[in-house]
Amino acid sequence: MEKFYEKKNFGIPVVILNILAYLIGYSLTKSLTSTLLIAVLFALVVFSLQFDDKVKNAVKHSYIFATYFILIHLAFEFISSFASIFTNGGVPNIYPFKDVYLGLGFIPRGLLFLYKYASIFVDIAVLVIFGLFILMTILKKDMNLYCVKKVLGEASPKHKNQAPTAQAPAAPYGQQPVQQQPVQKPGACPSCGNLNSDGAKFCGSCGTK
Repeated sequence: MEKFYEKKNFGIPVVILNILAYLIGYSLTKSLTSTLLIAVLFALVVFSLQFDDKVKNAVKHSYIFATYFILIHLAFEFISSFASIFTNGGVPNIYPFKDVYLGLGFIPRGLLFLYKYASIFVDIAVLVIFGLFILMTILKKDMNLYCVKKVLGEASPKHKNQAPTAQAPAAPYGQQPVQQQPVQKPGACPSCGNLNSDGAKFCGSCGTK
């Protein structure tokens, strides 16, 4: 009987592990501090033990996309902090469209307006992308995104355009292509290739006329 720790993935189905990886990635986008330790431990277990390549691939996609969205949220937080310097120190309520462009503080108000609505779109994008990941896992479709391979350095390099080689012109229709004869050096014997002096009637090597 096979021991439990010798089984592939500890006997856990790949689908369940993939969904768990995507849920951890989604949790990272919501609360980095409370999920980071769990994410690190899960990745250590997956990559250090005999886990399936599909599970490793799911962890890569989940964590890389979570990193993308965390960086976007940090950028929005920076915009909000920068804009709050020119306001009363806090993030005001969402302004109507007309109020964004009125008054002397239209630039910080515009930044706060962008922060509020862009954050909503990013949250929706996070939900949609990780939902698609889980759906593809349930349908047993492998994720193989180029952007993830590019980050990990696994993408195959693109072939550079090579200069076209010169080709002989095509023969007209119905005619045999003309074969190019090798260029013969002056004074060379046509039989053995020996270089003879100018004016010699016979080859000095083989005697050919």
